[in-house]
Amino acid sequence: MKKISLAIIFLFLSLSGYAQQYDWFLNGQAIKGFILKHNEHVGHLANSHPKGIELSLQQKLNGKREWENLYKKPLVSYGLSYYNLQNPKLGHLIIGSVAMDLPLKRTENTALYFRIGTGLVYSTNPYDRETNNQNNMVTSTITYLLQTRLTYEIKLNEQISLTPNLNITHASNGAQRAPNRGVNIVTANMGMSYKIKSQEEKEIRDITPLDKTPYQVYLLLTGGRNTRTLQVREPLPFFNLLLYGQKYVNPKSDWGVGLEYFHSYSLKEQIATNWYRLFDEEEITDFRRLGLLIGHELKFGKLGFITQVGVYIYNPSKSNMPVYQRFGLRYQFHENIMAQVALKTHAATAEQAEIGFGWRF
Repeated sequence: MKKISLAIIFLFLSLSGYAQQYDWFLNGQAIKGFILKHNEHVGHLANSHPKGIELSLQQKLNGKREWENLYKKPLVSYGLSYYNLQNPKLGHLIIGSVAMDLPLKRTENTALYFRIGTGLVYSTNPYDRETNNQNNMVTSTITYLLQTRLTYEIKLNEQISLTPNLNITHASNGAQRAPNRGVNIVTANMGMSYKIKSQEEKEIRDITPLDKTPYQVYLLLTGGRNTRTLQVREPLPFFNLLLYGQKYVNPKSDWGVGLEYFHSYSLKEQIATNWYRLFDEEEITDFRRLGLLIGHELKFGKLGFITQVGVYIYNPSKSNMPVYQRFGLRYQFHENIMAQVALKTHAATAEQAEIGFGWRF
């Protein structure tokens, strides 16, 4: 988990460590919402109305690099949030986040932003077998964050803006421990932004052209540790091998297809300890899986936000639903070398948090 956390931090810090001419804003939010019942097993917890506060430092990108102009100079936000989940079984959450707010539409006095964010979540009252065994949403003290937000900014003057927004926050431990239901919080926030530093905006662009290679082929190896059942509590290693072909669409997007092999020792242990198999006419011991997937990469220069949907074409254990999803970040360190951190899920349930490296041919 520490390696994945450091990788997330490094990938986002790469967005901001290259230039000096920025507008900086201090943003505060009052948070109020509800917990989404995304699974029948969490109904006993999805009955409260969380509230909280958020304070963030926002940096308006200046268009120095070509991709920043493609996205109309987005905001990078570094935030700290506090959530009172209004349920003693769930406790409180403290969230450290890094996000990018992409402008969908701007006028002289208003703007509409869409946020893509990630980070880490600290829980004050996670699952405990002896003292808090009803909390099957938040299982670990430290979990991963995925966040989306739609913000409508209303400029009051040169310094102050109102920033009301709708927000979805997801926290999950990436199946590091079981149970692993995760918590999904939907909130309507009211905020205010204050410009704390202004810089003269200059039209300085990176002369390095964007990568417009029409077709690319990747070989990506990812891995980590996870657990799948309460019977197998100790996280066990897994690795995935992906062969992926990607086609350039435009400076913002690539589409691709791939073939992926999954090798999970926690699934192997789950099959071995599943007492239902004693009643099967044909015993299944093969834990290997093979998936066929399609994917999209939203590009921000060397950094990409990946979304993929796959279907198992070989899965004799039938341990999960046939369709899986992946959300993550990919960073191109070199013309041929990349790193990736991602979360693989089955609908609203995470199976594994992955970190890996790949080679582009």
